Amino acid sequence: RRESPGSAGFYWELLALRSRLESTLSSGMQIDLPDKRLGNLTRHSLVRAMITRMGAFPKYGVLDRNYGGAEHDGFQDTFNVDTTAMLEWGLSDLARFYIDNYLTYFVRDDGSILYRGPETGQYGRMLTVIAEYYRLTHDAQLLLKHRRRIDAISRLLLNLRNDAKKLPADDPAYGMISGWCEADSCLELDPSRYVQPYFSNSTEAIRGFGDLGDAWQNIGRRQKRSDLIEWGSTLRRESAELADDLQTAIGRSLLKDSTPVCLPAIAGAKEPFDVAVARDIHDPQFRAYRAYMEMMYSGCLTRGEVETIRNYREAHHDIVLGVPLAYSNDTHELAGFLSYGHAYGLLQFDFVREYLLELYSLSAHQYTRGTWTAPETRCIEPGKTTAPYCVPAQLSVPLLVRWMLAFEDPVSGELWLCKAAPRDWFADGCVVSASGIPTRRGRVGFRVESHIADSRIEATLDIPAAENAHETVLRIRAPGPKRMSGVRVDGKPWRQFDAGGETVTLPAPVSGRVSLTIEYR
Repeated sequence: RRESPGSAGFYWELLALRSRLESTLSSGMQIDLPDKRLGNLTRHSLVRAMITRMGAFPKYGVLDRNYGGAEHDGFQDTFNVDTTAMLEWGLSDLARFYIDNYLTYFVRDDGSILYRGPETGQYGRMLTVIAEYYRLTHDAQLLLKHRRRIDAISRLLLNLRNDAKKLPADDPAYGMISGWCEADSCLELDPSRYVQPYFSNSTEAIRGFGDLGDAWQNIGRRQKRSDLIEWGSTLRRESAELADDLQTAIGRSLLKDSTPVCLPAIAGAKEPFDVAVARDIHDPQFRAYRAYMEMMYSGCLTRGEVETIRNYREAHHDIVLGVPLAYSNDTHELAGFLSYGHAYGLLQFDFVREYLLELYSLSAHQYTRGTWTAPETRCIEPGKTTAPYCVPAQLSVPLLVRWMLAFEDPVSGELWLCKAAPRDWFADGCVVSASGIPTRRGRVGFRVESHIADSRIEATLDIPAAENAHETVLRIRAPGPKRMSGVRVDGKPWRQFDAGGETVTLPAPVSGRVSLTIEYR
């Protein structure tokens, strides 16, 4: 930007920028997919997110008054989604810059943020992001540097949790954290009306307390610091107790007279979101679109609860082309900037068909043709304008592609490889590969080559040895009528496979380079 477009200096600056970006990407996870377009869209989106920032400083968008103004820089979604994407794609150095920057410049000593309003669930998500950085890098220095503010965020949520426990024990909202779930609540006529026990406030805190508690305990054991071990134990205990209260609150809040059964976004709500908002556009359930997607991303719901949310939203046209909508069920606004949360819950419980529909709908309809620019939301009605570009929407496809290829279950800890890879990716002659995948047990890689015409598929996995590792599950969704009939691991017969689930399971002790031959008939 220092040089005029078209000048020689401008040209050389572009080449230098390209070189830096290529070098950065080469340090992360690498993929080779049969669907080249999806792979290119993923890389393009990661780069677009990188160049949207001003150095390490976050930017939600690029144009002034269209999310590029400084007033949007502290938005929690930008920090959480941007940092998560870099971690998921193995770009841990960038993630470190982002975390260090945000905790330095956008979080106060009392845990509050420099923004126009808090999103209570995203506070819990911040704890998960910070914990995930430690889990993948074991960089205790960064967490200890910012411990005062990280702990302040934790205590802010714990104080809200203590307030919730002062409710009568039989109240549907007992123990559920109240607060805004959307920063834009500050723009409403009566912002105090939106201080509600959104379930997402609690589900994100459950995961955040648990993940960060694990991190502090691990650091404490490594550095022989009893204070960190004790604090981590406190957070983990609060996570477990809040999880118990969550299930009680959900059971008391289910609207069983609706068709289908509705799990409202707010504990104790008396009617579904579509009914409440149709009557009163300012009803707090207007923010259900965010709460539902945060609830599903948290990993804290049961399979039945995820199904209940999905079934009700689908039945009431709040999911279109597989993509959840924003701003109520009659808007036709694809919620690109939050859609990853919905997809995460689908994949956690193996709703592969719905997951792939969302992924490909986002790639086809959320992003612009040719330039692959993702607006915050996109209205699918002809002639309607879209929202401005924003980073979280841009990163929806990279996140879904990463999880499709490598997904660590937030509850069991299992590492799934190719859990949702499309069937046609395993057509005869196709190769699916990924390397440098960041996981809790280290960098993982795999290469799958299909010889399905000869009734076999070959796979090679690179799995680091690690303490307290969980099992690895490889799924091969082979096309056509052939079914998995046998497996050989390093040339020897292997019994731990499920033909119905199309999976091969490797127990945690299995590590190193592992060769698999999957036979079909």
